[in-house]
Amino acid sequence: MARRRRSRAQLKLNKYSIGVTLIILGTLFFFSKITAPNAPIFLFLFKNTSVAFGQQGLRVFFALCVAMGILILRKGYLIKTFIKQFVLLMFFASGILNFQALITNPETNIINRWAANQYGGFFSRPIYRLLQKIFGQATLAIQIIIVIGAVLTLVRVFYKLNVKIPKLPKVSLETYEKPTAGQKREKESWSFITRESTTKPTSDDELKQKVSQATGKLIGSTRGTTAEGALIKEMLIQKIKEKSWTTQTFSATKSGGQNDSETSKNPRQIAFSTDKPTFPYSLLENTLWSAQNIDQNFIVEKAKSLEKKLLEFWIPVSVEGFDIGPSIVQIRIKPSQGIKISAIENLENDIKLSLKSKSLRIIAPIPGTDSVGIQIPNPKPNMVKLWDILNSAEFQTSMKKSEMGIALGKGIDGSIEIKNLDEMPHLLVAGATGSGKSVGINDFIVSLMFQNSPAELKFLMVDPKQVELEMYSELPYMLAPIVYDSNKAIKLLQRTVQEMERRYTVLKDQRVRNLAEYNAKLPNEKLYRIVFIIDEMADMMLSSSQNKKEVENCINRLAAKARAVGIHLIVATQRPSVNVITGLIKANIPTRIAFGVVSEIDSRTILGRKGAEDLVGKGDMLYIDPSTKFPIRIQAPFVSTGEIEKVVASLKNKYMQGLTKEDIYHPEIIAALESKSWTNGGSYAWGGRSDDNDDDLIEQAIGVIEETRKASATLLQRKLGIGFARAARILDALEEKGIVGPAEGAKPRDIYL
Repeated sequence: MARRRRSRAQLKLNKYSIGVTLIILGTLFFFSKITAPNAPIFLFLFKNTSVAFGQQGLRVFFALCVAMGILILRKGYLIKTFIKQFVLLMFFASGILNFQALITNPETNIINRWAANQYGGFFSRPIYRLLQKIFGQATLAIQIIIVIGAVLTLVRVFYKLNVKIPKLPKVSLETYEKPTAGQKREKESWSFITRESTTKPTSDDELKQKVSQATGKLIGSTRGTTAEGALIKEMLIQKIKEKSWTTQTFSATKSGGQNDSETSKNPRQIAFSTDKPTFPYSLLENTLWSAQNIDQNFIVEKAKSLEKKLLEFWIPVSVEGFDIGPSIVQIRIKPSQGIKISAIENLENDIKLSLKSKSLRIIAPIPGTDSVGIQIPNPKPNMVKLWDILNSAEFQTSMKKSEMGIALGKGIDGSIEIKNLDEMPHLLVAGATGSGKSVGINDFIVSLMFQNSPAELKFLMVDPKQVELEMYSELPYMLAPIVYDSNKAIKLLQRTVQEMERRYTVLKDQRVRNLAEYNAKLPNEKLYRIVFIIDEMADMMLSSSQNKKEVENCINRLAAKARAVGIHLIVATQRPSVNVITGLIKANIPTRIAFGVVSEIDSRTILGRKGAEDLVGKGDMLYIDPSTKFPIRIQAPFVSTGEIEKVVASLKNKYMQGLTKEDIYHPEIIAALESKSWTNGGSYAWGGRSDDNDDDLIEQAIGVIEETRKASATLLQRKLGIGFARAARILDALEEKGIVGPAEGAKPRDIYL
């Protein structure tokens, strides 16, 4: 074994010696032409090297020596790659220089000795012999092949050096025109008609013509008659409202003491500007001048330490390269043949010790490659701003395909990561306190508002902590006020389930399969998308066992069916335990994001595998969906509270002119949230009756209690044939009326009849 170690040490090249030797060799050539052109050592060197490379090729040869020496000194771990590319570059350079020698003897395509010694030497003669057998006398084809080979070799060198092609700056030609006073009045007077359904007539004659067609009566000219013109306009407005009714509201439900005509009223329809994007880029901060470059000596040192530590455990590896991300550096290593990957994974703590890293994650193997990734924190992390994502070419391309793209951030290799919420179609987010979960939710919200107007997208938000999403209140994107109470949140979920069922009925009547087909078929009656955001699901799941069952049932129904009708869920929690993220919820929401968590158990709960416990925090996350099959490490962009406030102020100034929160909130949802009784959505889960009025059941329950002298939910459930949830609600109502006493553990309730 000791002999094996010595042989490896003897075969190992001294990188610094090779680099210095190449630099000295190339430098002496240039100085020798000035200082000692007739020195014997230089004459001997020139005579022997010119045979291979020619008189003209010597300059290229020694220039490449200097360049390779510098590269080996800077990135010695790629010495084998540099030597291979050096030989190839010299090979093709000799071939290109021999073009002139080839022209001197075009009849045979054979390079004569004098011309080769003068130009490119005999180093490239084998390739000329080979190409002569393939192409014959086609001199141009031979030259093209050699040039292509040289270009590919240069590309290979740039790839190994991780050189990125700089992107040209984008020039935005968008302009903003401030509306005139007349346009502003026009917008206010026609604000109840959606832009998709109709446009304002431009003259009284058009008003006359449309009213005549609608009523079947001939109407005279409206000019000069203010009263008649106002009457015609009112008739036209009424007719257009009846004809262009857009189903952008939840279905109306009956409530006690109200007529059907009153409960089926729809909220005011408002025309919003369809300009895209909805707010300017200047409201967000960028990181163009704050980027920091990592010291390459740091990477070289870590690569050496990694190779040395693995060699101590008889695991020889070669460093293939590295990826520098905003917050992570990934070293790509390739184990030798016969080495098990599990042997590297089992040395995680030893590798962490040798690299002196506070966090380390091993990807064995990197998907789609034959390498293993060692991920360590970047010593000079670069903050990713939301502006960097929204202003990127990738996001602009995504907007052309779909307007539901969410900005995830930048990958390990610096690539922009954007995913479509339509394809997810729901998202489950988990992360400990301070991991960047709330900032990530804000990224998703702002990026969605950036692409959609309030007529195309609506939000429903649940924020038990009352401070995370409060800044979005009273925005025209909100379909209802932000909900803070868990009981009201359950009502909101139930109403969303009802809207999902109603939309499916609408799609069935129109014989279409999804929301996109419906909007394309009926452009005047478009349905907007709804994104339901729950910032902390644990508060709803752990408030009571009854709430947990109802929340789980509603989330599962929405996750299973709501995609086709344009309803999406974004559910977040900082407690990824099995009693919060149940098996059914995980099965119905396969797209998940894990920010930093405390333990490996939490990581397995959210992702089904370990890894999230090794994240560095501050937006560092793992993303997985059915298409990736493997977690992708992404740095989420940062958006500050000040930036969000600027965006919200801009959107309010753009869309809320002359409007109040009563105009944008749905009245039926407000009524449902303020009602004390549960909606009928709670009964379908437990097989109860669908009646909203429990008066008859309460009277029957009083008779049962008076007859049996017992009061329990199981008794009422059995005697009245109702679900347990409804029986418990009836008992609560009887307790409020003073008919039965409060529950005292296992003791029976007191009966006051």
